[in-house]
Amino acid sequence: MEDAKEYQISRINNLYSEMQSLFSDIHFKREYGSQEDMELQIEISEMENSFIDLTNTLYNICFAFLEMHNLAAFLRKFEQEMTPILKNSAEILDGKFHEDTAEVYSTVLHRFWTYLQAVPGFLMNYEVLLNKTGITYLEQILASTAVIAKDLGKTPQNEKEVYESVRVVCKATFTSATFPTDSFQKTAKCYRPDILIPSLNCAVEYKYAITEKELNETIDQILIDVAGYAGHPTYKLFYAVFYVTVGACTAGRFHEIWKEKGFPDNWKGILVAGL
Repeated sequence: MEDAKEYQISRINNLYSEMQSLFSDIHFKREYGSQEDMELQIEISEMENSFIDLTNTLYNICFAFLEMHNLAAFLRKFEQEMTPILKNSAEILDGKFHEDTAEVYSTVLHRFWTYLQAVPGFLMNYEVLLNKTGITYLEQILASTAVIAKDLGKTPQNEKEVYESVRVVCKATFTSATFPTDSFQKTAKCYRPDILIPSLNCAVEYKYAITEKELNETIDQILIDVAGYAGHPTYKLFYAVFYVTVGACTAGRFHEIWKEKGFPDNWKGILVAGL
């Protein structure tokens, strides 16, 4: 029986995390996607349908999990509250703003979490899950740098212009973000990332390159700075975003170059090909 419970807990946690990421993706595309882009609107609709299907799957798994714990009265309350929600697509897809993390979260997932946390032995850190959702959201923004710049009618010619395009979106999305007022002070050098998001413990640095040779050089520059970012009490996850001209480097080639440089695990490189 204990093995069966552990298996159900694992299934619920994995599905819950998947749905958090999917909800974040849906919200991002709704917020920043073009209403006139019919392909995007179809994609969003398909993602929403997938989220609704997963919600029903999560309900069935949770029902079985609660039943397994012989919580009859608790199970009835769960069924009475959740059944009407499952019949209302708008309510399933509803989101609310979380004051502490400055993120939009899924209200239906929060309802599931509220019930699950009452079950002895069930472990799910909701704040950690929200943080993971925020990081997913940030990564989507960084990966969409070229699209954001294009939508703003800009063609960046240097690092500052690339960063300024994304700054607008990050400022609107993450209320704790700073640009770039804080620094990482070392004995001989002061390091200044382009974007700091303390609620996610993240720092972002942008680089601009026209050729693969320049890209290699900028990656080396970041690598030299890695030690300067280490040991900070707030910022633990670092992103290096490289904005390059189309054709300068493929995603596969960039992945190999980044891997060969030997960056620490808490550093992530993102390649963005300018439009």
